[in-house]
Amino acid sequence: MNTTFETTPCDLCGSTLTRPYLGVHDRIYDLPGEFQIVHCEQCGLLYINPRPNRASIGQYYPGLTYHAFRPDGGLKAALKRYMRQNEAKGLLEGLPGGAKVLEIGCGTGDLLVALREAGAEVMGVEPNADAAEAARSRSRLHVEIGMLDDVALESAQFDLVFMKYALEHVHSPRATIHQIANLLLPGGRAVFWIPNAASWDARLFGGYWRGLDAPRHLYIFTPTTIRELIATAGMQVQDITYSPVPNDWAGSFEFWLRDRGLPRTMARWFGVESPLALAAWLPFSAAAATFGAAGRMRVTVVRNP
Repeated sequence: MNTTFETTPCDLCGSTLTRPYLGVHDRIYDLPGEFQIVHCEQCGLLYINPRPNRASIGQYYPGLTYHAFRPDGGLKAALKRYMRQNEAKGLLEGLPGGAKVLEIGCGTGDLLVALREAGAEVMGVEPNADAAEAARSRSRLHVEIGMLDDVALESAQFDLVFMKYALEHVHSPRATIHQIANLLLPGGRAVFWIPNAASWDARLFGGYWRGLDAPRHLYIFTPTTIRELIATAGMQVQDITYSPVPNDWAGSFEFWLRDRGLPRTMARWFGVESPLALAAWLPFSAAAATFGAAGRMRVTVVRNP
C-alpha cells in the first residue's frame, strides 16, 4: 500500500507531549501496516500517531465489503429494521415535527430511512462514494459525498446532527464538533456513538479489543476526553449512555483466538457472526453497561439557546 503518514499534535489540547500506549494493526481485514496509539500527557486523549493522511486513509476502507456497509437478510434484517425504527423515534423525541436532520458518515443510509419514515427531513454526508451511491439509488436519500468540510452547508439549519460510530474516524474530531455546533439551531441536539477506551472490554482485551479497529479509528475516546472535546465548542453534554451490545466482546475474543493459532474459519464460531457467542458474552456486556463501563457509548449534546 502506498500510504503517506503524518504526525499530528493532540487534537484536544494541542500538546505534542505523548507516550506510547498500544501498538496496533488491522485485525479485521488484515491490511498491512503497524500503528502506534499514543496517550497525550497533557489531557489523556488517545490517538494514532503518526497516521495515514486524508489522501491515504481511504485505502483502509474496502468499499461496500466494509462491515458497516454490508446489508443483512432474513430475521436479522427484520430485527435491525425494528431497532432502527425505535431508535429513530428516540432521536426525534422532543424535536419539532418535520425536524431537519443531518447524519455525518451515514453509510448506506439505513437509519436516515427510519428517521424519514418517522417524519423527519433528512440529509446525509458520506465519504465513501460507493456507500453514498447505494443510499441514493436504493433509498432515494439526499447524500453528499465527502467529509463534512467538503460540503457547503448553511449555519443554524438542523435540529439534529448525529454521527454513529463515525467521529473516531475523522482526522480532527475537535474541528468536526465545532462545525456541528455551527450547523445546529439554538437548542438543537447532537448525538455521537463512539468507542469507550475506559471500558471493561477494552481493558480486558488490550490490543485485541475490537473497538480499536486500527487504523480506521484514528481516535479512541473516554467519557472524560469526549466531554472536554464537546466543551471546546461551547456545547453541553446532556447524557452519556452505555450499550449492552456484546459484539466487541465476541469479536475481541475471536482476535485473541486467532492470534493463538486457531484457524480463522474456526475462530469465527466464537466471534460476532455467531449468535451463540454473542449470547454467551451478553451477561458481561450487560453488566458493563449497567456500571457505565461498556465499550460503546452514546453521547447526547445540546447547543445552548
